[in-house]
Amino acid sequence: MPGKLWRRVPNLETGKSDLREVNLSQFKIERPTIVYLSGFLTNNDQPGYVAGSIKNLEEILRSAPNDSVKPDIYSWSHKGLSNLFNLALYDSFPNRRSSEAGYILASHVVMPLVCDEFKRMPDGTCLGHKIPAEEAAKRLRNLTFFGYSAGSIVAQETFNASLKMMKQIGYEEKEARKLMKEVVLIAAGCISRPSKETDRYTTVTMVASNDRINRFKNIAWGLIGTLRRAFTTHYTKDKNHKPLSITPLSPANVFINAAARPSLYEYKVDVNTGDRTKKSFDPLYPAWVQRRSYHELVHYVTLDDRNNGFARIALYSMTNAINRALGAPEPLKLLEPPANDKFGADAQAEYRERIAAAIKPMPKKLARQQQA
Repeated sequence: MPGKLWRRVPNLETGKSDLREVNLSQFKIERPTIVYLSGFLTNNDQPGYVAGSIKNLEEILRSAPNDSVKPDIYSWSHKGLSNLFNLALYDSFPNRRSSEAGYILASHVVMPLVCDEFKRMPDGTCLGHKIPAEEAAKRLRNLTFFGYSAGSIVAQETFNASLKMMKQIGYEEKEARKLMKEVVLIAAGCISRPSKETDRYTTVTMVASNDRINRFKNIAWGLIGTLRRAFTTHYTKDKNHKPLSITPLSPANVFINAAARPSLYEYKVDVNTGDRTKKSFDPLYPAWVQRRSYHELVHYVTLDDRNNGFARIALYSMTNAINRALGAPEPLKLLEPPANDKFGADAQAEYRERIAAAIKPMPKKLARQQQA
């Protein structure tokens, strides 16, 4: 059984929300939408994890400005742990590899936005009516992917599948790539190949410098060249040290690196009162391993400025993405506090100072590639 797409639907009788599987044959995005591509443990037989992934985004977006768009939120679940094999294949062949999940999401999420009457035949042939680029760009602007961990690879597989299909229905590759930049990808705990993905979506990539799953991936696949120094920073207990760096990989992709804290708790921040509530979370690795992964989602979506350098980046990136109106946004602009931000002028100023101090120049090798 392939992966599935889900959403939470209000239940008027109970006053709560029920998790419902989406009928992909009838699915089409017509307003601002976030598709959450989750980690490898969120499988079809784990509805609690699926619902939890949607709740996570809903909770984060409660801190968005009151006049911000309220997006539709969907979550993708994997068919099972066999998906790990697909992840390894993608990292081996990032320029062309797409799994079944990538083709399903491309067929039912992306392609209806760039053509009418799209249909993928059993032999892989694609049919459909190409629409004007201006209309395709307008439709694609409604789509934001949030990819956590393994979900970052599914997002890239979806790009590879979409590019192939768009070319089949009449788009030139250059035109298709330009259109796909209208889609925003926020990749948290990214385990794909960022240096190979600079000409795809408009992308905000976040990787903890002490994330052990990413370190294992980098050793396994030799991703140590241009980004080597970004992956070798260690967490420091010096409270005055802000281990944050922001490096553009291309005009469409920015790589953000900060260290995750070793504690197994976070502070939830109430933007209306300023109160901070301590809350424990479960580590990704079981206790008997006696090691931390530093890969947990909470590190990447925290709103607490005292936690780590990623604080508020996910919130602002999602808020700006779902409120975008004209043209593909610049990744660095996605990081900016939105209008009517709830955190107040002082917090905004401190955040802007932290971001500005962290921005680095594009690595020379990547800059030369862009010029070429």
